[in-house]
Amino acid sequence: MRHYVSGLVMALALTGGMSVMSTAVAQNYAISDEDDATSADPNAPAAIVWDKKRLDRLDRNVRKLERAVQKTENKAAPPILVEPDPEVVALQATVDFLSRKLDEQSATLTRLTGQLEEANFAATQAQSQVQALTARTDTLTKRVDLLDAKSKDMEAALAGPPPPPPTTGSAETDFDQAYSLMSSNQLDEATTAFEAFTTQWPKSAQVAEAWFRLGQIRTMRGDISGSVAAYATSLKGWPKASWAPESTVKLATALADLNRKVETCAALTEFDKRYAAQASAPMKSQAKALKGKAQCAA
Repeated sequence: MRHYVSGLVMALALTGGMSVMSTAVAQNYAISDEDDATSADPNAPAAIVWDKKRLDRLDRNVRKLERAVQKTENKAAPPILVEPDPEVVALQATVDFLSRKLDEQSATLTRLTGQLEEANFAATQAQSQVQALTARTDTLTKRVDLLDAKSKDMEAALAGPPPPPPTTGSAETDFDQAYSLMSSNQLDEATTAFEAFTTQWPKSAQVAEAWFRLGQIRTMRGDISGSVAAYATSLKGWPKASWAPESTVKLATALADLNRKVETCAALTEFDKRYAAQASAPMKSQAKALKGKAQCAA
């Protein structure tokens, strides 16, 4: 019987039979063994029981024989059904799981990227609004500052000049007091102090210089017409004081600024005649420049 099975297997391998015939062969073999069980020698070995494990082994051997025969005949082997490897199946399942996870993470990343772009757009709009509000705030602040400055100017105009400092009872001391206010750049207070001095001490030897200092203060404050009056008053009688040359040149400068060329040239002529000899080099240079500007006759 064993020779029968071996011959049958070899025949299937040589003829290219399908491996599924192994199951039928095994069944036939099992039946033949049962048929021979009663007539076999009692001392013969027990019949082989063909369970699934043995059948699978037989199937694999048949497949090997088929491949060997086909290789010998140099024929293309037909598709062979191979039982999947459990490890490969598990690995494939893991790969599928990871692939799904990767797809989910990719979708999440896409969604987060969209949210980030929306947030960046909103931040850009907010920044633009902040810049617009900042510019508007700066404009309003400047307007408030301008209105505040105008308000202070109006208050100062309504309040009038500050009162003069009280007299000390001495012309020289009152003059020094007014000059100290001028030196400390308290021009409003110095103006009222010198004006009060010219009224309080009209016959003082320093009254002419008080008018000269008033001319200086008015020049610093841009009051050109007022400075002309002050300088001219200080030069009445053409005093021989140290400040007289400067007062004459400043009078000529103020007249030139008012485009009063004839009077400018007259003041410069008096300078040359009365004060050029004792004047400083800067005063002489300034007088010469004014002559050229006013086109005075030589």
